Amino acid sequence: MGKRTQRTQELGELAEIALRELASAAGGVHAVHSAIAQRTFAAVKLGVGPAAVPTQLMHDAIAAGTYATITAACTGAATAVGALTGSSDVTGDEVTEDDARPSPSHTTRGAQTIAVLHGLIGDDMERSSRVLAYPMSIRVDGRPVATKYRALATAFPDAGAHLVVFLHGLVETESAWRLGGRPTYGERLDSESGTTSIFLRYNTGRRIATNGADLSDLLEQLVPAWPVRVHRITLVGHSMGGLVSRSAAHHSAENGRRWVELLTDVFTLGTPHLGAPLARGVHVATAALAIAPETRPFANLLARRSAGVRDLIHGSITEDEGHASYADGFDVGAAADISVPEGVRHHHASAVITGNPRHPIGIFVGDGLVRTDSAGGRNKLRDIGLRPDDGLAINSAHHFTLLNDERVYEWMRRALVGPPSESSP
Repeated sequence: MGKRTQRTQELGELAEIALRELASAAGGVHAVHSAIAQRTFAAVKLGVGPAAVPTQLMHDAIAAGTYATITAACTGAATAVGALTGSSDVTGDEVTEDDARPSPSHTTRGAQTIAVLHGLIGDDMERSSRVLAYPMSIRVDGRPVATKYRALATAFPDAGAHLVVFLHGLVETESAWRLGGRPTYGERLDSESGTTSIFLRYNTGRRIATNGADLSDLLEQLVPAWPVRVHRITLVGHSMGGLVSRSAAHHSAENGRRWVELLTDVFTLGTPHLGAPLARGVHVATAALAIAPETRPFANLLARRSAGVRDLIHGSITEDEGHASYADGFDVGAAADISVPEGVRHHHASAVITGNPRHPIGIFVGDGLVRTDSAGGRNKLRDIGLRPDDGLAINSAHHFTLLNDERVYEWMRRALVGPPSESSP
């Protein structure tokens, strides 16, 4: 087939995935339709008896034929798109980049679309060898940067000795840190404190422990290849990114990685260290929806959620803390706490949506997605060792406010370099 541009490859996969998901959705709608029809005709038979059978048979035949046609058309179109663009065979031909027409993954909107797919089915995309399930990578202007000296020197001409590595959360990309179009924490730290900020992008649908191991490996390659000698490393993670950061530190300590000796600080912003209520709710809801035939297709849809989402039930950061494919049920299982490593200062930020941080709604809801006790790593049953004195709590804010907020930045800056008066000439 010859050379294919990465843009063609990615667009083909996006179209193929969309068509296959549409085919799957048609099957789900058919299942709901059939379950409702069965109950309806059962009720009609109680009144008119066997006379309803011919009508039911005709209805079932027409419905089955209609949905089968839709499913076949979508599946056939997906196969055709895959064949035309090469998205069904990512190893068969050489994939090249077309600089004049950027790939979706190199644009803000395209990358965000892919990030949503990652969060939903990223583990499945990786198993099927999708080019869209790209590995964890450093990103500059949306493009990946190799962990090689020449590539790093070109991408970071002002490379410094203190690296601040930023990890986004579920269904996000590195662009999430630019909330509201404002300069990122990293850009401000670099200009005011002489750090060098590195923004990563990763597939959030994979297991958190897998991404943690990849982060550890990336940093192990990055440090010796960095243009200047690295003296200090700081990790900053939003939401799931905080769990990935903790997982990387744990993996490094367990496997003797040298980069972790340079790690001094970890910042977790709105991170569900003890799990996220929404993830637990979906787990239970899946079991509840599976009870009735009419709602079982919705349960099947929820059951497809990615391994990364499942890890958020308890905030799992190791492979041993549970398995991503465990059966959905009313029992959410037991949590296993992995304490933060000694010698590294773990800063943690939380938010509440209410103006009064002690308001019952604020305490119960937290930032809308993560409760304050989970973000602080401590409740009546669990404690991962985060010190209360290293925490920040802000009010009148939601989960995504933590991505770019003046209060968070000043707290982060003080922890790293001290107040402005101490760092100014």
